Amino acid sequence: MATDFVPQFKPEELYISPFKAVRYYEGATAKPHYRPVERNMSPTGVHLLDEFLRIVCTSGNYTLRSLELRLGGDIRDFSAMCRLLTGLSFSELHDVLRLRLADDLLRYTDFEVKEIAKYCGFANYSAMFKLFERTYKYAPGVRRLKLRRSGDLGAKVIEIPNK
Repeated sequence: MATDFVPQFKPEELYISPFKAVRYYEGATAKPHYRPVERNMSPTGVHLLDEFLRIVCTSGNYTLRSLELRLGGDIRDFSAMCRLLTGLSFSELHDVLRLRLADDLLRYTDFEVKEIAKYCGFANYSAMFKLFERTYKYAPGVRRLKLRRSGDLGAKVIEIPNK
């Protein structure tokens, strides 16, 4: 049975940046300045989904069990709601958000990859590594080098051949 179902929210609309400001350079002195980042902490207006987004995107260092406790329900029930609102299951949406968060932390910070894995809610570095390999076809450290641009913290000018 075909349906014309269109999810109400796209994953890119749900991401909340962990950063409160962005650095930019102005003028010939290349002195860094900081501009506040607009962060909509309730992008959907659905309290349960918004709480999930805040936990995953901005709180760091959570486990699936602590996430379940904070949301006050079973992840299977939450997954059904996620699918209805976003077209993605809980685990699919969770992975999309964690990858985006990891990308931001890899690009804009000098945190060790193991710290980033923990902050993004991965059980360990190995779990993060496997998701990166499956999604990007390379390790988080290589992803960091590919993401960095001139002016980013710790950016290095390195040519990385495409895989």
